[in-house]
Amino acid sequence: MLWISTRCLKDSPLEVTLENLGSLTRGVEIIDGGVHRIPSVSLLESFPYRYSIRLPQFDINLSSILEPVRQASVAVVIERFTLAAEVNADVIVNPGYLTSLSEFAQARKQLSRSSRDLIQAADEYGVRFLIRNTGRWAHYLLRTPEDLGMVSQVPLALDIGHAHVNGCLPQFLHDGASRYMYLYDCKGISEEHQEIGKGSINFSTIATAMYAHGAQGVVDVPTYRGAYNSVRALREFGIG
Repeated sequence: MLWISTRCLKDSPLEVTLENLGSLTRGVEIIDGGVHRIPSVSLLESFPYRYSIRLPQFDINLSSILEPVRQASVAVVIERFTLAAEVNADVIVNPGYLTSLSEFAQARKQLSRSSRDLIQAADEYGVRFLIRNTGRWAHYLLRTPEDLGMVSQVPLALDIGHAHVNGCLPQFLHDGASRYMYLYDCKGISEEHQEIGKGSINFSTIATAMYAHGAQGVVDVPTYRGAYNSVRALREFGIG
């Protein structure tokens, strides 16, 4: 089964989004911010879905060199662990970012510290959390497979588009062994999320890696029509 990210209906209220996604999937990843900020467990339980929860990319900075900011970011993630535990959802987090490239070594240490804190909390709440690789911006952490050592005990949620524009998708597919993959297409080095078949990613290799690792695929495109078309296109590659 292919999962769908709520990105495709990002301007619709969450309840409306969940109603509309029923025709495409029974697996939904909620981007837990803006109009899709999850208000309560009861809303999620009113739909027959399996869920995962992705936390916003810029509101939380697990790599902040400002320790109060790092601690607050960890606290926000842990608060969502409590909700995720009630609906048996995985939680996907972003590694954070730098304000200055000169702070890279310190930010790496902060991300490792945050990862340890979250591993302990996830064990306590009985949830699984994953961390997503990032795009081309030099101030992001976790852009390449070599960066996985910062979060060595945390499963990778592989964003194939981010890996593609960073020129390391084949290495991520080989080294990352991800069981959770974001599926969309890219044109060249553009990070704009395109529907499958509109860009330059080789989805035959993606299909091979997904089968090898038993990966869950999440269609992550910006429109409902794009999600529908992507599901159809991926089935031609034997995905879903």
